[in-house]
Amino acid sequence: MNFVLKPLFITLFIVLTVMGQKESSTLPSPLESSMMISVTVGGAFVVTGSFPASITERVDQFITRIYAQAVQSFNKDVPQKRREAFFGGVNLSDEEMNLFEFSQRGITLIRSNGEKFIIDLAKFRLNGDFTNNPYLKNDDVIIFPVLQLEKNFFSIEGAVNQPGLYQYVSGDRLSDALELAMGINPAYENVSEVSISRLSYDGENEEIFKFKITDNPPLNVGDRIMVLSEETERKDFKVYLMGEVNKPGYVFITKNNTTLKDVIKRAGGFKSGADLSRAELIRGVNVFKNILFTEEFENMMMMRMANITDEDSLSFTIDNKLRFARGNGIIDFHSILDENSNEGNFIVKDGDVIFIPERLNLVYVFGQVKKPGYIDYMQGEPYSYYIDKADAKGEMAKDEIYVIKGQSRTWLEVTEKQKIDIEPGDYIWIPKEIPRTFDYYMDRITMVSSVVGTLATLILIILQVAK
Repeated sequence: MNFVLKPLFITLFIVLTVMGQKESSTLPSPLESSMMISVTVGGAFVVTGSFPASITERVDQFITRIYAQAVQSFNKDVPQKRREAFFGGVNLSDEEMNLFEFSQRGITLIRSNGEKFIIDLAKFRLNGDFTNNPYLKNDDVIIFPVLQLEKNFFSIEGAVNQPGLYQYVSGDRLSDALELAMGINPAYENVSEVSISRLSYDGENEEIFKFKITDNPPLNVGDRIMVLSEETERKDFKVYLMGEVNKPGYVFITKNNTTLKDVIKRAGGFKSGADLSRAELIRGVNVFKNILFTEEFENMMMMRMANITDEDSLSFTIDNKLRFARGNGIIDFHSILDENSNEGNFIVKDGDVIFIPERLNLVYVFGQVKKPGYIDYMQGEPYSYYIDKADAKGEMAKDEIYVIKGQSRTWLEVTEKQKIDIEPGDYIWIPKEIPRTFDYYMDRITMVSSVVGTLATLILIILQVAK
């Protein structure tokens, strides 16, 4: 008798193990893993119908799998040009565009025994609460609601970690919105209230309600929530120092109170080889850090009411590009650490760059000289000294000589009446005499003759008419 009962008990155990699909947080057995079940997907999902599933799969895993298979099938079946159109975001039908969007909230799970559950995959993916991600059972039906964020939504902004537009589900409260927005942003202090903007059905009237967060009021479709807090100005303000300071690199500053003197002191002061006459504080013009404040926009604003000639317009465009690229503070760095000077009280801003170059005891001569290059600076020596050191002018040199100042890049033409002091870092440039051929002069003569002939003809015509 025992010999007969033993196989019966084993068989009964296996049947009960396979058929007893109960809700459990423990993983199913290997035998259960080998069993396949049927799950039906309906509503507004990528694909609908009945699909095989493993008894070990939860809703999120199953949905993710068949979604990925549908997308892969789409990419194979749709012609290349249409797939390119999809990735470019144009020329796809609404049906094809909706293929890649589905509701993650308000999903209905119906068991074969008639039980119904409302599942919120969006919440599960945020907080890992498995009540929103149960195991599947045979003949389960999953129904997806239509996703219409332009109509069926609420939005949340302000002092939250993930502001944005979210799908509204009947029964939502403020706590649901805060959960989906990943909670209060810890950067903000004393956050205790929200305001809710609620429009009338025609969208032309607005009511604004204020609530304590602890009130947890119910939400209506279309509510716009603002989590109230004063904007924090606790930000990563800093400037960058490079060159001849003892501690180059970033220096942390306040929003509007750190002076240039403070920054230089925190950087350990200047090195002995610093050239303070060529030191610069460089500030980007886009101090508002706004994408609407662009170089193109600035140029249009500048030119809107300008009354300059085309030649001046080109020159202005160059100057304006340089202004936009880098706005320099006019500062005498020699006096920054002087307690009796106001130069050090210049207020630095986030993103400023302070460049302290090494003392360059050289003058650069180039252009039409036989040996262009750097020449040691000699105090008091005129420009001609450096030209001689460069082995004098070349045969094609013009008579003009220009001194370009090292810091400002200002051009000064050398004349007999004007004495120009040469300083370390200056440039001396001698332009080239452009060779002119016979054809060049003939072209010029022809042009002048044509103009003179035209004027003479006009004069004769006028004289004849006057008679």
